[in-house]
Amino acid sequence: MGQFIELEKKIEAKRFELNLASHSHDLLSEYVLKLSIELDELLNTYNKSA
Repeated sequence: MGQFIELEKKIEAKRFELNLASHSHDLLSEYVLKLSIELDELLNTYNKSA
């Protein structure tokens, strides 16, 4: 149970970071794409664990 809460917190933090980055960087910039990939990986981990 605790691991799900921790993973959810990481997902929300990464979403927030990605949202901020999208306002200051081009959406196709390497930085925004890197954050997007990291969020995808977190979401995949969460979905596999559920």
